[in-house]
Amino acid sequence: MTMKKTKQWLMVAAVVALCGMTTGCKDKGSAQRPVNGTMEEALAFGDAPKAVEDLMKHVTIDDRYETLMEDKATGVAVYSLMKCSDTVSSEGYGMVIAKGDVKTAMPQMLHGRMPRARYDAATGNLWIVGGAMEGTGVNVERTYLLRFDEDGYASIVNAVEPYEMQEAWRKALTYSIDGQNITFYANGKPLTTVTNHIEDMGDFMDDAIYIGEQISYSIEDSLTVHITPGLNFVTGKVLHYDDMPTFSAKVPLEKDTQSIVLGEIKVEK
Repeated sequence: MTMKKTKQWLMVAAVVALCGMTTGCKDKGSAQRPVNGTMEEALAFGDAPKAVEDLMKHVTIDDRYETLMEDKATGVAVYSLMKCSDTVSSEGYGMVIAKGDVKTAMPQMLHGRMPRARYDAATGNLWIVGGAMEGTGVNVERTYLLRFDEDGYASIVNAVEPYEMQEAWRKALTYSIDGQNITFYANGKPLTTVTNHIEDMGDFMDDAIYIGEQISYSIEDSLTVHITPGLNFVTGKVLHYDDMPTFSAKVPLEKDTQSIVLGEIKVEK
């Protein structure tokens, strides 16, 4: 190696060492990182309890059902089965879709704790939101798109799978960390910066931000998805949401088997 090249390598090494000792060089932690997903695969549709299957072979709407939606102008109504009897739970399964006198029983549909429904007479779209995973710190919903045939029977033409929704957000959402400040980006553009105030959980994990435990929907005027990222610390394996923002985006899902496309991502809080 010539003297000139040796000097050049020494100068590069000196600059690298200086960056390691001073705060004037860019911290590698400020680079954008992809968010992680809590779900590794699609959530399986569970089998409805036998009691639900047996009960819904012959549908009679009574006090065992809750009315989610009733549109008297079109005759469309949606009911969720709350119990098979006073002593037998439905375990969150079982829905009935009615159009006039025609009733479609869907015992395998998991409605969970807070189901919702909306019918758009102009498009013929019936949207139903039901639970997919529920528990402490976990609220994951699945959205169904249904339509009626010429005889008035309903069928599911599309369903928003939670894992696919998680993966759609993972393609769009990134983050960076500067001390206790976490900045989120949508498609590379800054969305918001939040500050962590949790002090008793140690440092952030290298994979600090996860999504997948908090995915919900609103269907008032259009299908909108809401997600809240969770923060991962070296102490414990539970995600924390205290200082985390909630993001939303419209999902223009109107066609059978259409892939998920996120609209503009916005900050809710």
